[in-house]
Amino acid sequence: MPQSLTLQAGLWGWLAASSLLLGAAIGAYVQLPKKLLASIMAYGSGVLIAALCFEQIPDAEELGGPLPTLLGLASGGVVFVVASKGLDRLQGKANASALLGVLIAAGAFLDGIPESLGLGLGLLDGGKVSMVMLVAIFLSNLPEGLASAAGMRAGGTRRLYVFALWGTIVLLSGFAAMAGPGLFAGVDAMWLAFALGFSSGAVLCMLVDTLIPEAFASTQAWTGLITLAGFMTALALHHAT
Repeated sequence: MPQSLTLQAGLWGWLAASSLLLGAAIGAYVQLPKKLLASIMAYGSGVLIAALCFEQIPDAEELGGPLPTLLGLASGGVVFVVASKGLDRLQGKANASALLGVLIAAGAFLDGIPESLGLGLGLLDGGKVSMVMLVAIFLSNLPEGLASAAGMRAGGTRRLYVFALWGTIVLLSGFAAMAGPGLFAGVDAMWLAFALGFSSGAVLCMLVDTLIPEAFASTQAWTGLITLAGFMTALALHHAT
């Protein structure tokens, strides 16, 4: 596999994750209404669900069939839930703001690993990045960076620390995208299907456990329609590309 493909995956991964830093900048300097932030979360969730349904999961099934895809979905979901629960326990016991910052970063990277991995793996299937997946990751990352940075600023964390923290997460997300073609090039198609299914399962659990409940807390009955709008946007983009 040419090194240029790995570098390309990293660049796309950094672009998709850059919205984390953009969101952090907005959260550090601007106080947005909670309903607007929740609406962005719901919309991004709809886009990401559509990207998985029309791009990543069908690609996995085409590569290796339903069995490795289903096994990957189940494994990704279980790993995400177990890791997320462990992180919640640690965060509940943490008191120091510095430790809390590290835990927040770990949680964001836990979300970003399967997203970036899936984006990088897409390059192995024809050498083209999925624009639907790219837009979906970008939109779903924006409210996460925004909400976390706003909370950290409200707790007295310095802006320099906020930007250093989220800048590091963006860098790590790019490396995760590089791992797609870097680790899985030349392997059996069934393992590629499993890897794509794994990232899809983890992302789906992240949406249900994190973004959608947070959005619903503010947008209530409108959450479904806003999420549907994101889903329809991704569907239209899928057909356009």
